[in-house]
Amino acid sequence: MSFSVNYETVMNQTANLAMDQGEPGYVRVRALVALVRELSPLNERHTEVKRELGIDEAQVQVSIDVGAEARAFMAGLEEGLARAAEEAEIQAEEELAEEDDDPL
Repeated sequence: MSFSVNYETVMNQTANLAMDQGEPGYVRVRALVALVRELSPLNERHTEVKRELGIDEAQVQVSIDVGAEARAFMAGLEEGLARAAEEAEIQAEEELAEEDDDPL
């Protein structure tokens, strides 16, 4: 007796179930949880799953953004300067209000 169901077919059907807008939300979430559990690198059968599904490792390319730290510093500096200017303006308005209230 042979079955036409194999691991790849089941995973495809589960993915289709997870994406089907006609299914109730809880069914779609359960299907997504099953997919994540099976495809997770933390799964102890991860290498077997990749082999069964014919998944190759993706090449990771890392590029370093040299100016990211400088841009973040400048953004923080500009935000701090703006906040200080607002506080100085508020303080100046309060001092003017106090002078107007002073009868002498």
